[in-house]
Amino acid sequence: MFNSNNFNEINYLNFDSEFKIDLANKIKVILAPNGTGKTSIYKNIKSRFPNHSFIDYNEVKQSVISKKNEVIIGASIGLIDSKRNEKNKLLELIDVKSNLKKFNITNSKSAKAISNNLDILRKDSEKAVASFTNEKLDCIFSMSDDYQKFFNENARKLLDLEKIKAKIDDIKNNYKKHFLAEIDNYLENDEYVCPVCGQTNREPIKSIIAKKLLEIKAIDDEIINKYQNSHPHLKLEKILENVNKIKSIITENNLTIEDLESYYLCGGDQQKSKLIKESKKTLSNINNDIKNLEIQKDKFYENLKKYKDNLSSTFQLQFSVNSENIIFDDLNKLIKIKLPRKIEEYSTGEINLMTFIICLLEYISSDKECLVIDDPLSSYDIPNQYKIMYEIALAKKHSKGILIFTHNIDTINIANTQYNKIFEFEIMEKRKKKLYLNKINYSCNTNILSHTELIKNLSKTYTHLDYLKLLMQKEEWEENSKNHLIFHYDEPFSKEVDGINYSNDYLVDLIDNFNESTFQNISYLENTANKIIYTAALRIWIEKQFFMESNNDIGLHRKQFGDKIKYIFNSNRWNGSDKVTREYLMSKKVMLNQHIHQQSQIMPFYYSLNLTFDDIANEIIDIKNHFLSTDKIRSGLIEENVSV
Repeated sequence: MFNSNNFNEINYLNFDSEFKIDLANKIKVILAPNGTGKTSIYKNIKSRFPNHSFIDYNEVKQSVISKKNEVIIGASIGLIDSKRNEKNKLLELIDVKSNLKKFNITNSKSAKAISNNLDILRKDSEKAVASFTNEKLDCIFSMSDDYQKFFNENARKLLDLEKIKAKIDDIKNNYKKHFLAEIDNYLENDEYVCPVCGQTNREPIKSIIAKKLLEIKAIDDEIINKYQNSHPHLKLEKILENVNKIKSIITENNLTIEDLESYYLCGGDQQKSKLIKESKKTLSNINNDIKNLEIQKDKFYENLKKYKDNLSSTFQLQFSVNSENIIFDDLNKLIKIKLPRKIEEYSTGEINLMTFIICLLEYISSDKECLVIDDPLSSYDIPNQYKIMYEIALAKKHSKGILIFTHNIDTINIANTQYNKIFEFEIMEKRKKKLYLNKINYSCNTNILSHTELIKNLSKTYTHLDYLKLLMQKEEWEENSKNHLIFHYDEPFSKEVDGINYSNDYLVDLIDNFNESTFQNISYLENTANKIIYTAALRIWIEKQFFMESNNDIGLHRKQFGDKIKYIFNSNRWNGSDKVTREYLMSKKVMLNQHIHQQSQIMPFYYSLNLTFDDIANEIIDIKNHFLSTDKIRSGLIEENVSV
């Protein structure tokens, strides 16, 4: 279904050539530790397969609204509301009405004095932004304050002046140039018909032109008088010069009433003009998102209507909701569920579970052939985790494909203990930045991911099998048992257990000899075993550094790992590299912050499944670099800052 070639556009992930996701006839569950790119792969699949169904925790949260004793469910309704709020906030920031108010445009009358369209835009901010253009506004913004002030007060008159002149030009352009040159002599006072094109006018042509010229003169006189009144100290010649300059700006830039509308819509503010222009694309994208989400919501609703009886019976069984309290709102394409208890009496997990089940039912009732789920057990308590996996297993009965990504081990264990025959499990691994997909090729009726199943199924030829088995027995030992000293380093120690000789230096040597070829992707079983052994060995290696640098301080003996760190750093007993501090050690991923080491056999198993080879390898190299002295680094014992 998916293979490494499908992910070549995720340029920061490198896939093994055998990396392939094949659903076959079972529900595929892929365990992906943090850092393996699970989210990127999920998003990539989602973008490439829009005809599949997808459920993730965030989508589930975005599909429910709770109030009083009612749950309202619809695909992405929370996201739709969020998008609308985003749009409203942007429009509030632009604040078209306040911008217009700067020019005393506060009602229909004042808006229509500019244009009828401006009155429409005044009432619809979204439409105002969509129609806005600032392509010619720079010529106004670049005017001097005096010119701009005069333009603001007389813009419509100035534009009318140019508009009338243009109309006269249109009239004259209907005639040949040689007629226009002597139009007064050529045309009779009562000439209604154009001698060139034959067009008949409502009044004599000379009369039309004369009226327009009178209009021009009246507006011209009004504009000049206004400028003269606001600049009484200027001579007439200067007044005419300034007015003509303003006119020329309008003419040369071909300013129109649409440009004037845009100027008023931004409040004559250049920064606000830029904001509106930038917001046009944002608003367009938001509206497209809302439109697509609404389409999804409608499809979601119509699919569920076909499954109405099944939904009612499921909710009656799972949540004691009577069928008459499940209301299908055809107008708003929403499902409203009246609950038997107040909403605050339900946990978040229960509310999310209701939505999750509805999403599953919608998938079943749709014509989509595959459902991809990201971390289905997020935010749910144990009982609801079992319910979720139960519902997913039921969905498989409809012969549809289901793919689950998760970082939660319980997803696999719960699935396996319920319906192990319809699931198959794989684990993602990362080594040297390359991603591998390893199958779990064994089955059991208990927790398939456990240290007992690991030991049971691991190859008998595994190199460190004896140490791994012994480590897994630690919880059964008495606290004062000397066996614990095999997995600590108070001093060199060896002991025979069940006929096998064990030594803590064996484990120290694993870290001393660690190099970039130590970890190789083999299989889930051997990979996990190696992670556990090397995680345990690293702690022992660190304890040996304490032993050596403190000259075998007996105060370190028989202490737990966390107590040893506290003892050696809190009392300034550390004589090694100043790069090593208590805070540094406690910050590492590889269990250095786990205090009770006797009971660590289970913990290393869970740690190993949540860390990749790259995580552990890089931690080992980093810790060794911090502990080893500068002289040792220079002598070539270890390469500084190597990432493996």
